[in-house]
Amino acid sequence: MSAPRHALRVIKKSARIALRRSPVLKVGAAVRDGVRSGVATGRDTLVDSVLMPAAHGSAARVRYAAVLDGHTLNLHAELPAGAPEDVPVRLVLAQGTTELRAEARAHRDDAGRPCVSATVLLGDTIGGLPLGTGRWTLALELDAAPSSVRLRLLGDGAPGFSGPTRALAVCPHTGRRHHIGITASGQLRLTVAPALSRAEVLRIERSFTGAGLLFAVHGPAADSTRGARPVVEAVEQQRRRVLRRTAEPLPGDDSAWRVSVPLAEMTGTSGRQVWTFRLPGQNRRGRGLDLGRHDHDLRTPRKVLTPAAFTVRAADGTFVRVKPQYTRRGALQLVCTPRTSVTP
Repeated sequence: MSAPRHALRVIKKSARIALRRSPVLKVGAAVRDGVRSGVATGRDTLVDSVLMPAAHGSAARVRYAAVLDGHTLNLHAELPAGAPEDVPVRLVLAQGTTELRAEARAHRDDAGRPCVSATVLLGDTIGGLPLGTGRWTLALELDAAPSSVRLRLLGDGAPGFSGPTRALAVCPHTGRRHHIGITASGQLRLTVAPALSRAEVLRIERSFTGAGLLFAVHGPAADSTRGARPVVEAVEQQRRRVLRRTAEPLPGDDSAWRVSVPLAEMTGTSGRQVWTFRLPGQNRRGRGLDLGRHDHDLRTPRKVLTPAAFTVRAADGTFVRVKPQYTRRGALQLVCTPRTSVTP
């Protein structure tokens, strides 16, 4: 590597490190958190002080609502005074003229207030409600005499996550995305969005004589891989060299594939090289679809999930130290450094 190119590389790396450590980013994050907290407080005040009194007993106050594992809706709501008790209750999801119902449970909380709780599986392909994409409003239906009573659900009941995990919004089976929110009138709403194309790294295979990537393709891009073996491009970040390899199917899974990592070709020079992997032309804009981390519920995956480095003897006899890492957007990178020996 020439001296000017090496100097430019050092400057770029130093600038990235300085930007990540900049206090400006921390201030921006604090401002965003403060705005979110203020909006949530104002929304709760609006629901409790204006919308609930205006409902005149025809609405239940949502205390908790979330889709935690990507496909299970968890709901807890407080019934208004005078609502029928000890009667069958159902959760109603409505979209236009379509209504879907799921069983709910009526009970009293620790303070003795009448409440309703529900746990509903979403998605007919996994045995749950056959929800289509779009926006669904939620309500409660109580089997009271002489006719059933319909109660709107007001407020979003968004849980506060302060630990190392967060709610998983994407269903790991269907790829659909679920988001809990409220309408302009304060009614609880569930938005179901279609699956996006994604390529998830299932495992990084390693041995003394080689390495491989096991990955799965989900969403619309999975259709293009059926009946044809996908081509994986390895892209070197500095010189933008591109190496292409054809993946092999994994037995028993139509969406899973294995591709070998051409380490002998990836270390053509003596310097450290960073490589990413992609499926060419697989996203909505015709761009490459990066092979990345599988969906998770961690807040800081780069700090928690850190793959270990390993040393491999490439096909040309060169020993290569391979350090897997993930970008902030979740794309896999392999940092490859030739070595003269296998000892640390």
